[in-house]
Amino acid sequence: MTDKDQLIAEVIAAAGGRVVGRVRLQKVFYLLDQLGLGSEFRYEYHHYGPYSSELTEAVADATAFHMVAEDVEQRANDGVNYSIYRTGNNYVREDDRRLGHMDRIQAVAALEEMNSQSSTTVLELAATIHWLRHYEMTSDWEDELRRRKGVKADGGRIERAERLLHALGLDS
Repeated sequence: MTDKDQLIAEVIAAAGGRVVGRVRLQKVFYLLDQLGLGSEFRYEYHHYGPYSSELTEAVADATAFHMVAEDVEQRANDGVNYSIYRTGNNYVREDDRRLGHMDRIQAVAALEEMNSQSSTTVLELAATIHWLRHYEMTSDWEDELRRRKGVKADGGRIERAERLLHALGLDS
C-alpha cells in the first residue's frame, strides 16, 4: 500500500464516499491537482482530456488493498459498462485538516462544486480548457476545444465548464 492509495481513498471519501465513472475520477484528480492537491500523478492529453495512466494504476492498487471498492454496472440505455468507486473496507481517514497538500475544507468545497455538475462532459470540458490554456498554451482554445470535442462542446456546456473553472479559481 502507498500514500497514493490512501490519497485516492481520501479523495473519494471527501467527494461524499463515491465517484461515478472513470472519466469523472480522472478529471476530479486533474482539477484538484491544479488546485494544489499534490498527487504527483503525471498527466498527458488523451481523447477525454487530461489523463494519468499512473492514476489508473494507483486506483487498481488501491482496489487490490481494499482502500477503494469498484463496482462495475451497465448503463440502461446502451449496456456500456461504467465504474462506481467508493471507499473500501481498509480505508481509515488519516488527517482531518489536510487532503494531500490542500486544506481539507478547500478540497471538499472544490469537490462539492465538481459534484454539482451532473454531466461528466462538463468536467471533461473544464479540464480540457484548463489543459489547452496552461499546458498547450493555445491562444484560440475555444476553436481548438470545439475541434477536439465536437458536439460535446455544444448545448451551453462550454459556458458551464468555464463557470466551473471560475468557481474553482482556475479560470486565469
